[in-house]
Amino acid sequence: MQNPALTIRKNIPPPLPSISVYAILKLAADRYYLMTPTLSLNLNTFHTLLQSCLEKELAQIGQVTFTRDFRIFHTEDAEVAARNGLRIYTEPEAAGEIARFDDEGQYRPLKSAPNLRHGWELRLSSIEELHVAIDFLYPAALGLWLSLLRKRLVGTPLRRTLARQSGMYRITVRTTDGQAEELIRNFCTKKCLRKILWEIYCSTANWKEGDDIHKIPLLCSEACNLFVAAARRVVKQTTLTL
Repeated sequence: MQNPALTIRKNIPPPLPSISVYAILKLAADRYYLMTPTLSLNLNTFHTLLQSCLEKELAQIGQVTFTRDFRIFHTEDAEVAARNGLRIYTEPEAAGEIARFDDEGQYRPLKSAPNLRHGWELRLSSIEELHVAIDFLYPAALGLWLSLLRKRLVGTPLRRTLARQSGMYRITVRTTDGQAEELIRNFCTKKCLRKILWEIYCSTANWKEGDDIHKIPLLCSEACNLFVAAARRVVKQTTLTL
């Protein structure tokens, strides 16, 4: 007959091996970082930043895709690009002409508007040329993103932007909060791809660092001249109806 004491002893789990608290915390930390996506961006220069984005085969900014072999095309033309069915350009300056007009041939005063034309492909030869082309397509986009990643970018409140206007645009200081909010909804949100980092009276962090380093955000650090011009029209119209 088996000794009950021995049976009970068999059900007792073996003692834990001796391990320090430091080792336990280190193990937990290692598991956390393995499960948490990290950004591996080199913030030394624009070129190292772009190179970091191309760790995979391609990356995106706005409505365009660019690849590790320095090709750029409209994201919606990806399948056509794969069949070599697009009009080819080899100079980065061609991006300036591409960004100037939409598919109907209408002038694009706002380069971050969601109406970039289709049917083209840039085949460039270096990361430097890639940088030039992106600056033509989306002016200052890389600079703003790099500044934000370096924690140096601060949005300018709308009231401060309007307060420094002069001449024919001085009247924009009369823009009411309601008019400003409507302009932001109808102009910024609907007609522009940039994410604003400002509010009417203060700065805001409307963009949060994500784990997808292959999609470069388009940022807006202050109201642009087109927004100010739109505010002027709204204020003048209100003045005329009084």
